[in-house]
Amino acid sequence: MAQLLIDGVSITADPNASLLDAARQAGASVPTLCYERRIGALSSCMICAVKDNASGRMLPACSTRASEGMDIDTRGEEVRAARREILRLLLNEHVGDCEGPCSSICPASLNIPRMLRHIESEECEAAARLAKRDLIFPAVLGRLCTAPCEKACRRGTYDNAIAIRRLHGEIAEQYLHAKLIDSDGVAKTGKRIAVAGAGVAGLSAAWICLQAGHACRVYEKTAHACPSLRRLPPDKLPQNVLDAEIASIRDAGAEFIYECEVGSALSVDALLAENDAVILACELAFHPNERVFPAQDDVMLVRAVARGKEAARRASAWLQGNAGSRPDRFNSQIGRLQAAETTPYAAERLRVPASNSADPIPAREEAGRCLHCDCLNPVSCKLRQYAEEYGLGPKLKRTMTRPAVPAIQRCGAVLFEAGKCIKCGICVEIVRMRGGAQGLTFAGRGLESQLRVPFGEALVRGLGDAAEECARACPTGALAFRGEEETS
Repeated sequence: MAQLLIDGVSITADPNASLLDAARQAGASVPTLCYERRIGALSSCMICAVKDNASGRMLPACSTRASEGMDIDTRGEEVRAARREILRLLLNEHVGDCEGPCSSICPASLNIPRMLRHIESEECEAAARLAKRDLIFPAVLGRLCTAPCEKACRRGTYDNAIAIRRLHGEIAEQYLHAKLIDSDGVAKTGKRIAVAGAGVAGLSAAWICLQAGHACRVYEKTAHACPSLRRLPPDKLPQNVLDAEIASIRDAGAEFIYECEVGSALSVDALLAENDAVILACELAFHPNERVFPAQDDVMLVRAVARGKEAARRASAWLQGNAGSRPDRFNSQIGRLQAAETTPYAAERLRVPASNSADPIPAREEAGRCLHCDCLNPVSCKLRQYAEEYGLGPKLKRTMTRPAVPAIQRCGAVLFEAGKCIKCGICVEIVRMRGGAQGLTFAGRGLESQLRVPFGEALVRGLGDAAEECARACPTGALAFRGEEETS
């Protein structure tokens, strides 16, 4: 038996145990990408690097044996810096979007590809619920949003962008008076938040506060909520559409106090005396206070929604003792497609042929035109998880030219996106262990190396009946099932 230290914890390990086993025995968390217990150490990614303080060497924890007298550091800054550099190298070669470009550019972060999948599958209520959750005013925005998402839609490269605004607007109006999101079951926190200003930003903030379990009172200087929108002509925004979406916020538990101007009839200090936090969604100067959160309205309504949501989340985090801002999810991005990449990118994506018709088509058919640029494994992808854990930011600035976008390949229910492959070798070993298929190999050297089936055969010949097992073991979204995993 070997006696060693793991992060200062003394343990006795079997001499055949790896440092990864020893670390887990000591309760330490060591990241892995290329390691599968049934396969053993492949040591291809090196993300499991740890430092032996006794020798000063960095070691791969998955393949290094625990030895007598080792003093292992699994979480020091030098170790974290080494892992960050490994992740940067892997992500520089990564060709894929974590989120679709449409969702990435939407200020309110509507999960557009998922909504379109619901519509295409005729799960209309689920689509309406998702639009309500993310946009709060999906029907109003369906008529008034400037639709930045459509400008980013890659379908426009082939014919016309998806009519995203029309779709979420139509589906929202279809369920305009339905209680899509049940606030009754939300656990109450006992906290009270005051919102000054009943515009789109203020009401969006109120909605998020209510969903977090806080009591919420909204103050408005005029006699109605959203006074600027009420001045629009009915053909642009019918009154019943606006009233229904405001009513949903009231029905969720918001209390409205009209004809009461904060800063005149009621001071911010008075609100602070009665409430745990105040959200200012109006043009009012105020002295900095940790309990006051601004949420300025905006003529771009979807941005006003986003500002209200963010102010409410910051206020809620502060009330829970977490004053720090919520970090954005890491999002790898392909960026603009080059002319030579449009054909390979369309493989397995352009399921509905391109058309030059500008006439509106039914919602289900329109949703079916989506290329679904978002990742198939947006939650379970370990590369994305580690990018967030090691602070690589919501985006990574590449230090090399992005590799070309390869075509998607299919093997039954499994899709293979070679641009997301980190060349870990797990699938190669699974197929070898299973036998019966032609197998997989790595062809080329350095940055040119790619996972391929020998002799240029189709993916189905290489994976055989091991395809689904490989997809479940893949640490990224390179081998994955279409439509199986969705974000919450």
